[in-house]
Amino acid sequence: MTHPERKYTIGRSPTCDIVLADDSVSRVHAELAFLEDGKLLVTDCRSTQGTSLMPHGGKVRAIRQELVSPLDTLRFGDVSMPVKELLQAIHLKYPPVVNGGTARKQAAPVAPMPPEGTGLMRCECGAVKVKNNRCEVCGL
Repeated sequence: MTHPERKYTIGRSPTCDIVLADDSVSRVHAELAFLEDGKLLVTDCRSTQGTSLMPHGGKVRAIRQELVSPLDTLRFGDVSMPVKELLQAIHLKYPPVVNGGTARKQAAPVAPMPPEGTGLMRCECGAVKVKNNRCEVCGL
């Protein structure tokens, strides 16, 4: 495999790039890497509950390391998250940079991003929300 350009950690720890506030998620559960050729590689970091891939139109299977598509869904312990939502969370937390080192102007997200280290969880409606807060989508 090619060497990753950038890796993002996914887990329960506030030090992770993407924090999933659920007891079934390990402190550092998995890594998502952008490879030089534009592909996405997910690696399970020896998590307790494991990482599973639910490929678009395929069967659920446990993985250790796998190339994924934005159409796929990953499961970290009991938390399912579409790859597309992981990419959106990364994009909001780490906006793209243009040549001069300044962030490109972008439209504001619909819901403000929570403070760094704040736990995220899946609402009953399927949206991602800050743990112990009301959902911006359905109000639960």
